[in-house]
Amino acid sequence: MEHIKKFINSIYLGDRYCEKIEIKDDKISFQINCISRLKEGTKEWNYYSDEDIEHGCLVFDEVVEFSSSSELVINADIEIDVVEKKDDIYSFIVYGCNVSDKAVSTDIELHIKAKKFYIFNPVEMCNITE
Repeated sequence: MEHIKKFINSIYLGDRYCEKIEIKDDKISFQINCISRLKEGTKEWNYYSDEDIEHGCLVFDEVVEFSSSSELVINADIEIDVVEKKDDIYSFIVYGCNVSDKAVSTDIELHIKAKKFYIFNPVEMCNITE
């Protein structure tokens, strides 16, 4: 589980927004306007952009269960936490909010149980797992 925590902690999503959420078969994908990675060996973003992924996707794959605290869709302020690993299945919580056209913000939690989590880079057509 430490590997997945380290991977999640290497992702910067501050001031970014979710362009689209897709649930298809056993995958949940969050397309983000820009996914940044922290420079290796650092704990803060500091505007490092060498590894930015424009319109990249945060992908939960081989999903076995998910639930949401709201019928609204997350479109801003995304954070991901992994809370447990049991029988090769990770339990994630995706925290976010929905900002309406009238600037009303509603907090949302999405609970996801999945075997895999990765970033999909649409330009290079590849998955990033570390």
